[in-house]
Amino acid sequence: MVISSDQRSPVHEIVNALWTALHKLGSAAKLGDIERWGFSIHAALSAPGREYHNHGHVVDLIAEGDPLEVIAALYHDAVYLQVDQGPPHSMEAEVRSVLRHEGDGWHILPAAAGPVTGDTLAVFGRKVGDVVTPFTGLNELCSALVAAIQLASALDREQRIAIAACIEQTIPFRPDPVPALVERLRLLGLEGDTLDAAIKRAVRLSNRDVENFADNDAARFLDNTWKLLPESNPALHQPLMYTVHDYRRALQKMEGFLANLPAERVFHTYGDEPKPEIHARRVARTTGNLELAVRYLRAKLYSIGVVEAIADVTGGDVPLDYFMGAAKDDDGTTGVRRIEQFLPQLAPARDLDPPLHRLLAEGRASASSFDTGPSPLGAFLHATVGEGEVMKGVEMAKQWWAGGGIDAGEFLAAQPTKPIAAIARAAGNIIDTRRDRLFALAERLER
Repeated sequence: MVISSDQRSPVHEIVNALWTALHKLGSAAKLGDIERWGFSIHAALSAPGREYHNHGHVVDLIAEGDPLEVIAALYHDAVYLQVDQGPPHSMEAEVRSVLRHEGDGWHILPAAAGPVTGDTLAVFGRKVGDVVTPFTGLNELCSALVAAIQLASALDREQRIAIAACIEQTIPFRPDPVPALVERLRLLGLEGDTLDAAIKRAVRLSNRDVENFADNDAARFLDNTWKLLPESNPALHQPLMYTVHDYRRALQKMEGFLANLPAERVFHTYGDEPKPEIHARRVARTTGNLELAVRYLRAKLYSIGVVEAIADVTGGDVPLDYFMGAAKDDDGTTGVRRIEQFLPQLAPARDLDPPLHRLLAEGRASASSFDTGPSPLGAFLHATVGEGEVMKGVEMAKQWWAGGGIDAGEFLAAQPTKPIAAIARAAGNIIDTRRDRLFALAERLER
C-alpha cells in the first residue's frame, strides 16, 4: 500500500487541528497547553471498546468546518462514560471537578455553576443538582464541560458558548432540538448574526456527525451500525468468548432501537442550513437505510434464534465460535471447519429481496472486530425459507425470548423442517461433544 507523505497519525491530526483552529481564532494559547489538550483528546478517544466513537470518526469530522466547529468536533466524543467505564484518565480531573457519580447518574456539583462552566450548563438547559444519565445527554455534557475548562483561557465567552452549542446538538435522535437551543442562546445574550451563525454551525456539525445514516451504500451504513454494537454490549469485546445468547441480545437491542427510530429525528435544520432539497434527500435516504437495516437485523436475529434454540435443546448456551467453527482469516479463507461447509443445497424460496440477500451472503462493507462480514446461516435461511417465513419466525422467537409461553423446542418445531434440520446436522459436524444429540435432533425434526 502506498502511503501519502502528508498522511499523519491520529495524534498528529488532532493536535495540529486544535493548534490551527486556535491560531485562526487569534487565541493566545501557548503551544505546550495546546499539545497537552490535544494529547488528552487523543488519549480519551484511544480507550478500549471504542469501535465507532474513536479517532477515525473525529478525524473525519475535522476535515471541514470553521475553527469553532473543528474544536467542537475534536471534543464532542471525548467522554463516553458507559463504554470507557468512567471518565477518561486524561480528563478525569476536569469531569470530577463538576460532576459526581451516584447510582445510575451523575450529579451536577455547585462548582459547575462557575463563570466558565455555568454557561455550558445553560447551553444544555441544566442546573446544579440535576442528575444526568447517558440517555439524557451525559456524555455530551461532560465533553462540553471538559472543553470549557481546558479552553477557559484560550477562548472568549462567546466562543466557548458556540462550542458548547455544537456539542449539545450532537445529542442524537431527538425531536427537533433546535428551537430550544435558539432560546437558550438568546438568554445567554447571543443575538442577530452571532446567534444565527452559532445555530447553523451547531446544526451543520450535528448533521455531519450522523451523516452515515444517509449513505448511498447500505453496506457502509450497516458497517457503522455494527461498530456501535460492542460499544453498548461489553460482552462482544472478547470475540472468541461471547456466547450465542450474548450475540442475540446485542442484535435484539439494535433491532429494537432502529425499528423505532423515525428518520425525521436523525437530521435537523435551521433556516437554510442545510438547503431544503439536501435535507429531504437525507431523510429519504435514511428512511430507506433504516428499513433495510431492520430487515437485515431481523434476518440475522432469525438465524441466531435458530442457533440459540438448537444449542438450548442439545445442552445449553455455547460460545458462538464453538457453534459456527473458526473465524475466517483476513483473506476470507480458513484452514479449519466452519458450519457453512456442511450445509446442503436446498430449493430456493421465491420471495427473496436481492439487496437484502446480497448483504447476508456477501456481507457488510467490512468485517468488524467481533463478527464476520457475511452471514452464512442468515443467507442460507433467507434463501431457503424466504423472507416471509424469516419475518414470521423472528416474531415467534421474540415471543420465546420474552417468556411468552413457548420454549426453544416449540420454536424449532414450528419452523420449516428441512433448513432447520440441515443446520442441526451441519453443527453436528462441527461440535464433536454434541454430535449425537445434534444428529438426533435433525432426525426428529424431519419425521
